[in-house]
Amino acid sequence: MLTSDIYKGYKHAGPKAKADINQFLGEVGYQILDLDLPIKRIQKLGYRIFKLPHLFKNKNADKIIFQYPMYTVFLTKAIIKEVRRQTNAKLIFVIHDYEAIRKYKGDQKFFKDEVAIFNAADCLIVHSQAMKDKMRQNGVTTPMVILGAFDYYNPQKLVENHEYHQSICFAGNLEKSSFLTKLKLQHSHAYLFGMDPAPKYPINISYEGLYQAEELPKHLKGDFGLVWDGTSLDGDGGIYADYQHYNAPHKTSLYLSSGMPVIVWNQAAISKFVLDEHVGIAVESLENLDETLQNISADEYFEFQANAQKLAVKLRNGMMIKNAIHQAEEIIDQNGVKTK
Repeated sequence: MLTSDIYKGYKHAGPKAKADINQFLGEVGYQILDLDLPIKRIQKLGYRIFKLPHLFKNKNADKIIFQYPMYTVFLTKAIIKEVRRQTNAKLIFVIHDYEAIRKYKGDQKFFKDEVAIFNAADCLIVHSQAMKDKMRQNGVTTPMVILGAFDYYNPQKLVENHEYHQSICFAGNLEKSSFLTKLKLQHSHAYLFGMDPAPKYPINISYEGLYQAEELPKHLKGDFGLVWDGTSLDGDGGIYADYQHYNAPHKTSLYLSSGMPVIVWNQAAISKFVLDEHVGIAVESLENLDETLQNISADEYFEFQANAQKLAVKLRNGMMIKNAIHQAEEIIDQNGVKTK
């Protein structure tokens, strides 16, 4: 069984990463259970008292997968308790964000709550070795499987083979990507997609618009997709920049599922995956991006592109999460279920 946390009051079924996992695991036999979690505090209390005690009753699932976070510590703890009380199912958590080192960094109460939640599971699927190591350091003892990169359902055509033009593409929240206003490109070009663009960008940087996640891939242009965060051209600056040391950004999968090679920060956790798969480059800084792009030969680029197109097929079919779930199932079958 795979739970789906759809929030009342929202017009969508959650972020694309969660929706894609629902789809891919549905293909291998997992049944979706909509949790339909409320937002307001009083509604959460009512959900806990009246709905939750019946949610897992008579469910014969031997494994239940949660996609974390569910953005309510209160109900997350309560759901785990009810699963243990009403079923003998083993719990697998797919971690989308490690919030104690991101959104709630420095919040000791949340830190302790999150460790307790992770330790209540039978297995965790985490982004990277660095994230696994950080969790261990912070007291998480549950077995973990490393995902590597997120899959990305992408029915659009792959980016077509083309001559190398030394250009990049960046898609994301442009308001929190202020480093783009500092980018200096004399011989290269950058194409930007996303919400809240700056009033003005430097020369050779153009804003291309805002598109829904399902539509965006067919509008992408450029040779490389840029995966970068924070305020600095050196990869640091702010909480979200620091988070790059641990996470697998979903935009990496947007580009790669389109057959587009990527440029990442060389200190980011995702850099190992990119270099191992030979689907792009890892750089220390964007200060000399022009020179970096010029130093890549056409033959090198075509090799990156060919590898990205091969990887795209896997990401479009959910191979990363399917493999990770298979590993998690093997681990918990060996270890047994945690006590109620």
